[in-house]
Amino acid sequence: MESPPQARRLNVSPAVWFMLSTFLFALMLALFKWLGQTVPTTQLILLRQTGVVLLLIPVIVSSGGTVFRTKAPGLNIARGLLSAFAMLAGFTAVVHLPLAESTTLNFTKVFFVVLLGALVLKEQVGSARWGAMALGFGGTVVVLAPDATTLVDPMAALAILAAFLAACTIIVLRRLATIDRTSTLMIWQSAIVLLVVAVPGITAWHMPSPAEWLGIAVLCFLMGAVQWTTIRAHRAAEASALSPIEYTRLIYAAVIGFLVFGDVPTGHTIVGALLIIAAAIWVQRAGRVTTPPAETLDPAERS
Repeated sequence: MESPPQARRLNVSPAVWFMLSTFLFALMLALFKWLGQTVPTTQLILLRQTGVVLLLIPVIVSSGGTVFRTKAPGLNIARGLLSAFAMLAGFTAVVHLPLAESTTLNFTKVFFVVLLGALVLKEQVGSARWGAMALGFGGTVVVLAPDATTLVDPMAALAILAAFLAACTIIVLRRLATIDRTSTLMIWQSAIVLLVVAVPGITAWHMPSPAEWLGIAVLCFLMGAVQWTTIRAHRAAEASALSPIEYTRLIYAAVIGFLVFGDVPTGHTIVGALLIIAAAIWVQRAGRVTTPPAETLDPAERS
């Protein structure tokens, strides 16, 4: 018997929302890459964080400032610093690498989360997940493609560092999510990132052209749209069911990178991407990976 229309909508809708989220995320990175050719990365992050903090002012005012109260100031500072440097490294790599390559290397974050979860949080990691991680890191080596005459691209290494720092951020967030309110976590993280990028962002200031200001406005809109569509998807489906869809971002990145920047993925990037995606899905199937609530994840932490 055919399922009633309402049931079909409940099953399809989360996947559609998440596919839209991954597409918007790829567009956001492409726009950041385009803007980053003329506008310094630190300035773009500064403008973005200023917008985020301004949006949080009503929350601060309505709470009478109590939203700043935290039971773990040290962990919040650590998360903010890790997030700031993850953004700086990740967005710099996006600007300088082909979009498909930077997106592929970002997926290694899954393996770092599992590894750090085992080492720091003492989470149980079975042999299947260790095998998947080995496959994933093997795929990373294929993407980097070092040989006797060619060193690893510094920007590719920076993308790996960004994935590692983002994974560290998630590990800290797992602990903080059990201690402080979501609004407190968001405000501390946003404020610390803003403080970190303020000086370099102002020092390297480039006065945007009207087209660049428009691009910056669209960039802020896309960041908010990614957050909204991601939350909308996770409200109706478990993260484990949606996680494989996230890898469609690589397809979008490859297509946009080719159409906008003329980037053609190399053979080793394609092979490495297939290995990394297969390993990441294997990791998630072999054992459920706990992630923070969607509301506490910043889109930049997915980049």
